[in-house]
Amino acid sequence: MTGRVVIVTGADRGIGYETARYMAAEGGYDVVLACRDQEKGQNAIHQIKKDNPSALVTLMQLDLSSLTSVRDFVTNFTMKKRKLHVLVNNAAVKLSSTDLTAKPTRDQIEVTMATNYIGPFLLTHLLLDLLVTAAHMTGDARIVNVTCAEHDHEKLPGVTELDVDNFQLTKKGTFSGLQAYKNSKLCNILFSYQLADSLSGTGVSVNCINPGNIPSTQLESRSSKVKRGLKLVCLHYLLRCAKFTQTKKQAGKQVALLASSDKYKGSTGCYYEDGVAERSSIESYDRELRQKVWNISKKIAGLGRDDGFDDISLHSTV
Repeated sequence: MTGRVVIVTGADRGIGYETARYMAAEGGYDVVLACRDQEKGQNAIHQIKKDNPSALVTLMQLDLSSLTSVRDFVTNFTMKKRKLHVLVNNAAVKLSSTDLTAKPTRDQIEVTMATNYIGPFLLTHLLLDLLVTAAHMTGDARIVNVTCAEHDHEKLPGVTELDVDNFQLTKKGTFSGLQAYKNSKLCNILFSYQLADSLSGTGVSVNCINPGNIPSTQLESRSSKVKRGLKLVCLHYLLRCAKFTQTKKQAGKQVALLASSDKYKGSTGCYYEDGVAERSSIESYDRELRQKVWNISKKIAGLGRDDGFDDISLHSTV
């Protein structure tokens, strides 16, 4: 066992489960499965332990769409006096592309942006002290943000650039499930690049990864059965042989390796596909946009000096 602790969000199924399973079984990590659904989380732990009885896995409740839940999670984790070496922000939701009505959370944040970006943004910053401490002691701590190719509006018909003046798509006629998803995944990348700069010299690396097209995940569970079935059959089984798609296990391994392999030690501020650093969208390299999104996110998440946020952000190169 490595003695290293990792938190994987959304680890009860899909890529998150496979990431947690791989890091516990193959990497020997002490893995915390941060899950919204406790029953599914317990089932995931049961399966991991069934296949690998010596695996170190625990379950903690976390609903990323709730700022209160995020803060409660961090409080409960820190009360356990545990170290933290790796954070994998994996959990995500995706509304149907035909859904034209925004669904606000109790915090009045659009649910896609809340779950996929604002929640992880807050979670990451509240755990930064632990990660910086681990990096100081071991020389290596990592943050991995899971994104996707759909962050690039140039590859998606009917989707536009991120409008910071309409960050939550509240202007009439601007909301769609796909636009909200694209915006949230772009923000994951903007955040990764900005945070990597902010943490320069601390030993904490920050990278994002597009694990590929995985039709067999439950990410699009809100889509119609016909659409989900067609995508599963056409894209998964027919195109996998041509390497257009991947299995959940393949994708989870990619994420786990970026989070743990010596191959990626010291690498930071990168966007990975198929284990290789690639260029993300043109929009994702807009430094002015990056700074604006950073400031907006801080305000929405309710971050302030008491969270240690300002001390970290002083290192920003932007």
